[in-house]
Amino acid sequence: MGCAVAPAPPHQSEIFLRMSLLSAQRTLRLAGFASASEVNGPGRRIVIWVQGCPLDCPGCFNPGTHTEDAGREITVAALFEQVMAAREPETVGVTFSGGEPFEQAEALAALAALIREAWPEASLMAFTGHVIERLRGPSGPPGAPALLRHLDLLVDGPFDPWRPGRSPWRGSTNQRLWALSTAPSRWHLESAGPSALSAEVQISEDGEVLLSGFPSARLRRALASAL
Repeated sequence: MGCAVAPAPPHQSEIFLRMSLLSAQRTLRLAGFASASEVNGPGRRIVIWVQGCPLDCPGCFNPGTHTEDAGREITVAALFEQVMAAREPETVGVTFSGGEPFEQAEALAALAALIREAWPEASLMAFTGHVIERLRGPSGPPGAPALLRHLDLLVDGPFDPWRPGRSPWRGSTNQRLWALSTAPSRWHLESAGPSALSAEVQISEDGEVLLSGFPSARLRRALASAL
């Protein structure tokens, strides 16, 4: 009588694939997407703006991203395909902004995992109005620790219009830049990159104007009047 042979346990990559397929069906609310930006982190980056933010910081540059019912719904799988299609040889990574990325941390963590698997050298960065201590603690949004584990860089803290800053990628002096992996050391973060007042204007093929980065109130008013 023959004996039954126990099936071999699935390989780690197979487990990851199964988990990735399940995670890819998650959805998130998307406010905007830029295939190339040089003011939202070090180097040339893809930028994803999520929709929805409960923090409502005074003077926020992106108030249109606060409401949760605006923007459009997209699956993690579809957004991942959009990221990989936008990638160019000079693209160094992806930035998550908003809106508040950590209000959709579970979906973005799933997206970050897919990017890490397909594009290991990519640098991943996020802007958040929360402080990192809350994101790491029990009162943080669901999925926050998982998203943090995938990030190389984080800018934390609510924007404060009464404390304007000029450090790279920070709009006010209370905000902090965190290096969450060893990769950022080669970017000389405090000396490289644009100042916090740098801005970028992009015009899409359908004529939509996107103002990004850290524009002054004067520049925002000038652009609004010109349009």
